Amino acid sequence: MMRHSKAAILTAILLLVFTWGCSSGPSSYVQTDADFSFVSRAAVLPFQNLSQDLHAGTRMQSVFLASILERDALSMVNLGETLNAMGRLRLGTDIALTRDQIIDLGKELQVDALFFGTVEEFGMERMSNDRVYVITVTFSMVETETGSLIWTSQVHENGTSLWRKLFGGGSSSLYDVSRSTVEQALETLF
Repeated sequence: MMRHSKAAILTAILLLVFTWGCSSGPSSYVQTDADFSFVSRAAVLPFQNLSQDLHAGTRMQSVFLASILERDALSMVNLGETLNAMGRLRLGTDIALTRDQIIDLGKELQVDALFFGTVEEFGMERMSNDRVYVITVTFSMVETETGSLIWTSQVHENGTSLWRKLFGGGSSSLYDVSRSTVEQALETLF
């Protein structure tokens, strides 16, 4: 009898340890009546950057685009073509686009959807006694026929893990945390 209670206590402790430090996962929205089968070509717009790191938007946009291309789910417009089209339409890269501007840009690029991103946190923070990379990004997709939001996902990720907490070690690399952030978001879409 004592043997069973020790096993139950050990199991409970292990469950607590394994769930301690786990992130809650992405917060996401997918339009319930959206038909994603029509989305075959898309573009990624420059990400907005609200963090202290001047290059965070560009870094996250690069990781995001590479991850979408890796999935081979959509035909993607290259960034140069996207920026040129924005220039022709006199659209700023640092302001939110109106519904009409989204529709016009979609026609100009001949895309079915546009991806947006906003980097809210990007850098090192102190967690307990460790310094770890922390990233928070909101990703969105808007279809270009009507300019309607059809998907959004916000992810908060850090470079710590259960194993790092138990056995020591610094943060995961900035790239690994960035990649994990993007992958978590895209799993809610694809």
